Amino acid sequence: MKYFNIVLAAVAMSMLGASTFAATELTPEQSLEVRKAVVTWLECEECTEGELERLLRYGEFAVPTLAAVLERGPSPANLEKYRLHLESSYRNLVEYSRTHEEVKLEQSEEEYVKQYLENYQANYAVRAAQALAKLGGAEPRRTLELASKRKMREDVNLVIQESLKAVGR
Repeated sequence: MKYFNIVLAAVAMSMLGASTFAATELTPEQSLEVRKAVVTWLECEECTEGELERLLRYGEFAVPTLAAVLERGPSPANLEKYRLHLESSYRNLVEYSRTHEEVKLEQSEEEYVKQYLENYQANYAVRAAQALAKLGGAEPRRTLELASKRKMREDVNLVIQESLKAVGR
């Protein structure tokens, strides 16, 4: 009887469109592994070591994290860490340019940091959209549809549109 009630609840939830992505389905350790796989994919540079494939193994459990990334971008802590890295990089470029006259800095530090922070945020959105498209299904499609209605950079919007086409397959 207990098994029947569980099956009945699952059928009812699926008929009502309830999400099967509840965090309670994973142990804390499993949730951490999903998050690590998502972050590894979002932050890989060359992405040649199976980062996306590793994330895809977690299936629907990766969707909520990817959806949050697509909606809000990198965490405030990651943005601050990256901003500090960019400021340091700019200072290093300034020092280098003092002894290498062929190096011309055409941006102020503020412009440099702004440009590369925007690129960082765009990269997160692009990678999240690509992963959602590869995962496929109703929830990734809904997430991409919501993202397509938000104002984002043109390059990000194009990837979201491509991802929406791909997720439909």
